[in-house]
Amino acid sequence: MNKIYRHDFLSALCILTFIGSSFKFVLYLLASLFFERTSIIIVEYSAWHSTDAVNSFYFTILMSLSVFSLIGTVLMWKLCLNGFYIYTAAQVLLLFFPVFWIGNHAFSVMNLIFTIIFICSYALNIKYLK
Repeated sequence: MNKIYRHDFLSALCILTFIGSSFKFVLYLLASLFFERTSIIIVEYSAWHSTDAVNSFYFTILMSLSVFSLIGTVLMWKLCLNGFYIYTAAQVLLLFFPVFWIGNHAFSVMNLIFTIIFICSYALNIKYLK
């Protein structure tokens, strides 16, 4: 029986991504299903004064991109190289989709930093993927 060897660093990255993308998926799902309540929370606890620029479909798209991020991570967990490309595409779209939908003020430097860190970290482990 062939045992699959997954580097510890790749395993840790995948586990962190499972947690983060699953959490984002659930949040976007709830935001999409309960958009009226979400709008109230956004206005109350953020710098936004109105949620006219977004709707439930916006959160549904973000939820779908989170699913693709999870799919890519599962494939990388199984040491499949295509998972890296799916994950990278999903993360880049998650980073820039709010900018296209809402405008330049929706760009998040913190998301950019984490996206770069994770994509570069996965790229360092690309030699373990087939």
